Amino acid sequence: MNKLTLLILSLFIISCQSSKQTTVLDAGIPAWVKEYPVSDSHYIGIGIADRSTHPQDYIQVAQQNALQNLSSQIKVSISSQSVFLQMDREYGYEEDYKSNIEVKANEILEGYELTGTFTQQNEYWVYYRLSKQLYQETRTARIQEAIEESKYFLNKAIMYYTPLKEKYIFYVKALDVLEPYLSEPLKTEFDRETVFLGSEIIARFRSYIDDYQIFCQSKKIKAMIGNSVDRIKLTVQHEGNRLADIPLITSSVFLELKDLSQSTDTNGVFITSVPKIKSVETVQKIEVGIDFQAWLDEGSDSEFIKKLFKGIKTHQINVPVYVYTPTIYVQTEEKHFGKDENGSDLRFTVESALSKMSFTPVGNKNDAQIFLTVKADTRKGIEKKGQKMFTAFLDMNVQAKDLEDRVIFSKTINKIKGIQLDFEQADNESYQQAIKEIKKTVIPDFVNSFVKD
Repeated sequence: MNKLTLLILSLFIISCQSSKQTTVLDAGIPAWVKEYPVSDSHYIGIGIADRSTHPQDYIQVAQQNALQNLSSQIKVSISSQSVFLQMDREYGYEEDYKSNIEVKANEILEGYELTGTFTQQNEYWVYYRLSKQLYQETRTARIQEAIEESKYFLNKAIMYYTPLKEKYIFYVKALDVLEPYLSEPLKTEFDRETVFLGSEIIARFRSYIDDYQIFCQSKKIKAMIGNSVDRIKLTVQHEGNRLADIPLITSSVFLELKDLSQSTDTNGVFITSVPKIKSVETVQKIEVGIDFQAWLDEGSDSEFIKKLFKGIKTHQINVPVYVYTPTIYVQTEEKHFGKDENGSDLRFTVESALSKMSFTPVGNKNDAQIFLTVKADTRKGIEKKGQKMFTAFLDMNVQAKDLEDRVIFSKTINKIKGIQLDFEQADNESYQQAIKEIKKTVIPDFVNSFVKD
């Protein structure tokens, strides 16, 4: 036998041995590992875990993956009689709700059976299956149980003598127990009528919540900028009766609010306040609503259910606060090198700047709430023989007093410089610089004195 024949024979023997080993190996792999099973009667779930990645809990990981795979085949469809469609028409929540319902449906998955496991090198495989008929029968039974429990809570909610807080909580609980099944019509008998239970709960809850009304007991609120509004009284009523222990939420775009109450007192009164008005906006609104969060938390742990109830509008009011600025009488003493020439440039500048910042200058002292006085005088700089440029310095004091002669604002600016070809022109230049200073700093500082803390 020559060397070529011997080589061919050796390769043939090795090939046969390799083929035999492959056949043996394939014979040990389950069919469901080789090819994903298809069944008309069962939902199938196959999960894999890497034992090197999950050395301690690879079995649990594979089981979880298998159940997720199984549950992904169970599609949730939304019935046309579902509470979903009702809410979606108003709030556009369908996608959010559908996603949540699929999660909840999978959380209560039951009746599945372990069909097989397989280990190969670092891979661990799990095979679950669930009878479609058993799943539907179990789900129908669970839906009926949830409906009965929900109707128990709904009955509690609509009973006349149930306290208002407990009514709210029972309504929430009635829907909470139905959460995994809210995509279903939930048709049942309630209060001698055939109803779709999810929609019935929402409709009755709306009727209940609409009877809460908020009122402002304070008369028309007017306040000057910089002042406070000490006690704004609010009340809450239900079917005409004032309610105690009702928390309110207050907010405002412009106003900084300080609530003096946590909830309505025994007389049904809630008090809020404005420590200081800081905006010149003429009408500033306080938005007031009822804070049902604590009741909602007692009724459900589900963020999904809470979001649904929060989406149902409750009564809110806007309390207007009418803000006005003080009337201001402006008087000036405008001297030039110690001489009063009865000028009025600074007065016109001050009045114009005040008007632009929504304050009201007046021409009659009797109409004024604040008296603003500007005193200005110039003095010559050093004069030297033969100099070509001359300097004037302007010193200015601005002071504001209220009707009780209290100083509420004071500002002094010295050495406002004017440089020109002679002293007269330098004097005029220093006044022009003073005008700029009034616009840029003096009047803004005066206005800010009303709003700063």
